[in-house]
Amino acid sequence: MTERLITLFKFGIVGIANTAVDAVVFALLAVVGVPVLIAQVISYSCGVTNSYWLNGRWTFRDARGGNDRAKLIRFLITNLVVLALTTLILMTLHDMLGWSLVMSKILATLMGMVLNYMVSRYWVFRIAT
Repeated sequence: MTERLITLFKFGIVGIANTAVDAVVFALLAVVGVPVLIAQVISYSCGVTNSYWLNGRWTFRDARGGNDRAKLIRFLITNLVVLALTTLILMTLHDMLGWSLVMSKILATLMGMVLNYMVSRYWVFRIAT
């Protein structure tokens, strides 16, 4: 149980860093007038790059061996799905329901973090329970 909490804690720290990268890039792009959809894809991609590097080398470094190429492919598939879902949530909340862009981005990000942790732990980096 302690090992699982440590992994979750590390994932949280990496998630904060990824979220900061995503938020800063998104804010900068939004300020200069980049459309929301394009800003979301670019900023999310920057966070994903940071995520793969930090999670693979720190959070899940004790994952049992495996092919790094296969991990990368699983990671990319996971993050493309999470990107699609978070973008759908962001666009729905902001464009269709009229929520503020900041609140829409926060909720989409939080939902994406939960999904990403579960899939990273049990599929991408395959940590046994």
